[in-house]
Amino acid sequence: MKNVFLSYAFNGKESDSIPSLKDELESHGIQIHDTNDFEKKGNNISSFQDSINTCDILIAFMIENYPNVAYDVGYAMSKDKKVLIVSDNSNDTSFYSEMGATILLRDRSETSCDILNFIDNC
Repeated sequence: MKNVFLSYAFNGKESDSIPSLKDELESHGIQIHDTNDFEKKGNNISSFQDSINTCDILIAFMIENYPNVAYDVGYAMSKDKKVLIVSDNSNDTSFYSEMGATILLRDRSETSCDILNFIDNC
């Protein structure tokens, strides 16, 4: 079973689509941890780090510039984790490609398919 950490802005525009994405990934046998779980519980930074340390893949929604997402990506990279960047701007993908694989945020179905393909190939 793959273990994935979803990193996104606490109140960003992508947070509305995260629950359905989580459900779809879990239905494929993928264990999910995400930013919102920790925000609700008020856990500290070491809890984030523990989850990233145990994950196989970090999926970062870099839709807007939020420090928590950038921190998670940097931390995951320092631990040699696979990183997938989801961006809504094709101009950003060349910048983000230095951090890891990138995909464009499209409709929910296409984005989910792209993410599942990435996970399956890791």
